[in-house]
Amino acid sequence: MKIYNIVREKKEVVKIYPTTTIRDALTTMNNSKTRRIPVVDAGTNKVVGVVTSMDIMDFIGGGPKYNLVKSRHNHNLLAAINEPVKEIMTYNPICVSESISLNELIDIFLEKNIGGAPVVDREYVLLSIITERDVISHLKEDIEESETVDKYMTQDPIVATPGERLKDVARTMLRNGFRRLPVLSEGKLVGMVTSTDFIRILGSDWAFNHMTTGNVREITNVRVSDIMEKDILMVNPDDSLRSTAEVMINNDIGALPVVGEDNKLKGIITEKDIVSYFSKERVKKF
Repeated sequence: MKIYNIVREKKEVVKIYPTTTIRDALTTMNNSKTRRIPVVDAGTNKVVGVVTSMDIMDFIGGGPKYNLVKSRHNHNLLAAINEPVKEIMTYNPICVSESISLNELIDIFLEKNIGGAPVVDREYVLLSIITERDVISHLKEDIEESETVDKYMTQDPIVATPGERLKDVARTMLRNGFRRLPVLSEGKLVGMVTSTDFIRILGSDWAFNHMTTGNVREITNVRVSDIMEKDILMVNPDDSLRSTAEVMINNDIGALPVVGEDNKLKGIITEKDIVSYFSKERVKKF
């Protein structure tokens, strides 16, 4: 099956331009509820980059892109966020042709550790975008009922605590390539913090309502407890993989904490974990 069968059903893809300000890019990402957005040349519509939630955490959380805030603008977030998005976007992103098969796409997602990719023609003109969630939505009925969460979840995941500062959590996520962390207090699961939370606080009025001087530390020193999602859905290790996929799709979430009978955290199951079920080594009919 070619991915054309999936992308042709999608609406017009949201996109931005290299000259779009970081603030406007964040607003667009927040309003469209996406954690990645293609950046195209205004004249040709060719893909020149992509901005992801990881780029945003890099920008705000002490990665190399934080230098835009720290060095060029002397820690002034209000000034830095009005720079063009080309200053922080990922250049030469992985793109795919709509003629590739689902097997090929799944291999790319797993081997390159990405959650989505722009779909382009031979000239790199943007046609659409495809994500792990699209793949899962299209294939979830093919998951065997006997497959359970415990076979695919990540056990003993890295966690955050409610008192941690955002900059420390961002660094942990960037260092490990994670987009979300369960939040534990005294061994109890109390929430989840995700890369999307960084888009939300910067792409809405939240951050600016919490700032008086414009110094980025007013945001990076905010505690996890102030932004984390507290009312979280959970699954058990013996829940079916198919039903778990349906919970993710129906609730528009990319990961679920896995808890045992004692309500203690056992692991985390992500969209990528579910996509791995469809890898070419396991399922060859796609």
